Amino acid sequence: MLKKKIKKMSENKKNFYVGILCSMAIFMMGVIYLTIPSYYGLASMYNVNANNLFVSGLLMFACVNLVKYIVVGKNPTSERVYMTVASAGSGALNIILGGFFENQHMVLAVSIMVFVLSITTVKLFTIDYYHDRKDAFFYIETMLLVLFLIVGIVVSVNLFSDPTIQTIMLGFLFIIIGILDGVNISIKCMLKAQRFLNKIKLK
Repeated sequence: MLKKKIKKMSENKKNFYVGILCSMAIFMMGVIYLTIPSYYGLASMYNVNANNLFVSGLLMFACVNLVKYIVVGKNPTSERVYMTVASAGSGALNIILGGFFENQHMVLAVSIMVFVLSITTVKLFTIDYYHDRKDAFFYIETMLLVLFLIVGIVVSVNLFSDPTIQTIMLGFLFIIIGILDGVNISIKCMLKAQRFLNKIKLK
């Protein structure tokens, strides 16, 4: 029954629902991270490894993009595949650096910066794709990328030695990623929906 409904669903509507569900998964991951200090208590937070939380978040992000690629299909820039590779590579880098360096706070900060720069690079190819085709969505992609880059830099440079702050900042990062991803897919799908465009009356 569910498969039949999915088949009958328009391509744009399917992209919207899949995208929103994936964005919500990332968002909820961030919310869970924010609640960890309250659940464990501040005194017990020193037993929490923020690097493990970060790698878990990257695994979720990689799985979400892989699901998008499998369910929705390949997009012109293969953005979802590259994002999956970028997040998996950043997680692997975190694990490798963690085995070589004792300063785990530095390892976390470097891993987040690498992740942010990797996703930024992938997004730049998408922006260039829209720009070459004179597609106005280029401006929306650029604005969302700038916001993501600012948040990523702020998070990576504000990871103090306190594991409570690190966990909260990671939660904040994944919440923003979930929101930006949801906004991106919502705008993209609404601009393709004629029913929505017919209701816009600018004066």
